[in-house]
Amino acid sequence: MEPIPNEGSTARDQLANERTFLAWVRTGLGFVGIGVVLEKLIQEQGVSALVIGLVFTAAGIGMLIYGLVRYRRIAKLLSEGRFATAQRGPLALVVLLVALAVTAGLFMII
Repeated sequence: MEPIPNEGSTARDQLANERTFLAWVRTGLGFVGIGVVLEKLIQEQGVSALVIGLVFTAAGIGMLIYGLVRYRRIAKLLSEGRFATAQRGPLALVVLLVALAVTAGLFMII
């Protein structure tokens, strides 16, 4: 990639985009780690532990993919001098986390 002239807030915006991407990576890897740990720690629960582990791992992978797609999209827009706010990603993350929390709660009750 060719260097971009640092005019106005170009460098600051691009670096903020990179930090946001790294936050998505940390979150995604955290979910993958939680999935692996849950599956290993509660193996005596059988299939339910495997399902919970796989759901957390899949959620983490989804976050990694979303973070990469968003990073690339925002980097392209910023290089064109434009910007778009996130709409669906944060909403999807909240819905996913609520669903995971409710599911985990149900498994604790059962």
